[in-house]
Amino acid sequence: MEFITLSDDAESLACKAIDSLEERSSYLLDKQIQKDMSKDLYGGMAIANLSKGIYVEACNQRLLRTAEWFVHPHLYGRDPQGESDFAAIKLIRALYQFEPIGLLQEATSSSIRNFYLNHDFESKYKSENHMLLFHTSRYLAAQKYPEECFKAYGKKGEELLEAEGKLLREYLIFRAKRGWAEFDSSSYMPEVVECLLCLYDFAYDSDLVKLAEMMLDLLMMDMVCDSLDGLYGGAHGRIYAPVALDHARSGTFPLYYLYFGHSYREEIQGSCLLAAICSRYRPPQQIYEIALGRTQPYVHQESKHLHCITCETPHKRLPQEEGSINKYTYYTPRYIMGAVNFQDSYRLGSEAGWYAHHQQHQWDLSLAEDTTLKIFSHHPGHNGTEGSEHGYWTGDLGCGCGHFFGEKNVVMSMYQIPHGQALHWIHLHVPRDTFDEVKEEGNYLFLRKSGVYISLFIHNGYDWTEEGEYARKEVKIHGRCNAVICEVGDDMSFPDFETFRRTILQNRIVFDPVNMQLSYCSSSVGELSMDKSKRSVNGETVIFPYPTYNGPYMVSAFNSGIIELRSNEKKATYDFNQMTVRQE
Repeated sequence: MEFITLSDDAESLACKAIDSLEERSSYLLDKQIQKDMSKDLYGGMAIANLSKGIYVEACNQRLLRTAEWFVHPHLYGRDPQGESDFAAIKLIRALYQFEPIGLLQEATSSSIRNFYLNHDFESKYKSENHMLLFHTSRYLAAQKYPEECFKAYGKKGEELLEAEGKLLREYLIFRAKRGWAEFDSSSYMPEVVECLLCLYDFAYDSDLVKLAEMMLDLLMMDMVCDSLDGLYGGAHGRIYAPVALDHARSGTFPLYYLYFGHSYREEIQGSCLLAAICSRYRPPQQIYEIALGRTQPYVHQESKHLHCITCETPHKRLPQEEGSINKYTYYTPRYIMGAVNFQDSYRLGSEAGWYAHHQQHQWDLSLAEDTTLKIFSHHPGHNGTEGSEHGYWTGDLGCGCGHFFGEKNVVMSMYQIPHGQALHWIHLHVPRDTFDEVKEEGNYLFLRKSGVYISLFIHNGYDWTEEGEYARKEVKIHGRCNAVICEVGDDMSFPDFETFRRTILQNRIVFDPVNMQLSYCSSSVGELSMDKSKRSVNGETVIFPYPTYNGPYMVSAFNSGIIELRSNEKKATYDFNQMTVRQE
């Protein structure tokens, strides 16, 4: 067995990080304290205030109104059935955390009780985070009111408790084996974490508490492996345009800061997950050591299951697809990049197949010096921008025209846009003015930031956007068939930027747009080839699916449910089948 050696002071840094977690928690909580709660849609501000014991009367009024979710018009005019589960999980924390210490008034507690017992609080949306929010909320509500009848479901609490407990245990074990479908989502992972924290803090079932703790450790470790100083890099499932363009806009950005710290404290724009601030959960020491001690480049591979949901309501569970999404991330102390190296198609006739590539971020290069130093290519959709299924910067739902392949410091992408798509062009996010040096030569774009060098080969040529919101940040490439190759170097591998540029120009590139075949001979990585169905490195075919996790810090055979965390001759084995953690 091989262990990667962390920096000598990783353990002492980890101890300091744990010691300062309370300071970071206090800082993030203070940022969320607000007397004016008129825009507090789900009750999060009220929970923040009550956590400090302030504005108690106003907080109770706010939570009471949240509990009257189905009585009042939605604050922003949306269908209340869409986000009822977001309200439900906040009310659960308020109920369990503040009722025992007398901070919930009787009218508030009664209104919350009425919310659970008299309404169907399942969301009309059936994506992964919504399903977990609903089942977690209903489990903990049933635990709170075991003798009461939940009228919308026609069952007593004790009946729902048994059914939901079984479902949640199976749910978490399955995801330990096959990964999360909304994989590494920097927008929706906080919702998953919120559910797990509520189970960890409030469930009476010791097995479910243990599973929640193990899964929290797993998610934190996975996030660490794919992050550079808090920048959650590479490919992601389900993100939105602001997050695609700036790490600081993501929900995981303050969450990473809370648990591990990072260098961008003043740039945190979103609120931190209140459940994480309030919870007694803390990642184990080993994860801190890994988060703070990584000084050498490494590869982290993952396999995620295809998301199987129906577009019909009410929800019906669909059989799990056998295919997978294979994610590849390359970490260095100066940049992090990665891609969805291969994604299986849904089987013919699958009711879940419509969901492929929904809000998916297919590849990304992020540099350590700024949260907006992100480069990626994308085929924009025609359904608007923020929140759409195939938006201007995220997702490829209903199209699936992109194919990607990352190998260490190289990512290749190619696109074959169907005739029926409205937009027959792709674009790159390149924040030009953030770089120290930019050189353009034919179909090549070269960029330098400090000692990091970037090459972008753009097969069809390109034009900069010079006006509007994305001026000098967007590169447009016209044509239905496109190819983009990104290679990164630095001053440790090349004496200067000019040498890097000359070396890249000598690399051989062959793109066949008819047969959709792309090959690239990199002086640093070797011969890389891809088509729609396979990938190869130096003539050897890459085998998919990857293991569930495969890297120096996380190892798990596909579908095994047994994950090993490794570092500094330490090994922790998480066995989700037996619900045990063994330290060696």
